Amino acid sequence: MMLRQLLSTGGRFQLYIIAFLIIAIVLLGVSLSLVRSEVAIKESEIETLSLAKAILQTDLDVMADNVMKAEVEKERLRQEAQRISVLNIENYQAKNEIETAFYQQLKQLDRLRNSNNDQVNDWANTPLPIDAARLLKQAANCARRDHHSDRICVTANGNVQRVSAAP
Repeated sequence: MMLRQLLSTGGRFQLYIIAFLIIAIVLLGVSLSLVRSEVAIKESEIETLSLAKAILQTDLDVMADNVMKAEVEKERLRQEAQRISVLNIENYQAKNEIETAFYQQLKQLDRLRNSNNDQVNDWANTPLPIDAARLLKQAANCARRDHHSDRICVTANGNVQRVSAAP
């Protein structure tokens, strides 16, 4: 009943209702445009975050690849260190064997030089003839790595290179 009275009282109330509806529509339109702009901003943020995620994933993949390579290199270096350790032990043992053999030969040489037999003593204390010394020197030179520069040395095929006789 009260609503009928308000509607029948004249146009003033209807104007208020129309004004209220217009204001409500305008406010709904403004809020709709604000919501749309917020949605656009959020979509832009989502796109930015997606790009950042893709970049971070790429960086993560690169880092994981680098870690894998580093682990492979670390394992290779560990194996190489083990091989070097084994080689060092073998070299140390070979050096000890050579030193032992050298000292034994020195003892034998000392026994020969100090022999009671005059012939052995004279033989052991006689200097090497010059030809034997040259032969030993040449053998030592040919044993070096750069023996290819000496034409007298034996080549890798076992052929002797001939040198013309000196005048």
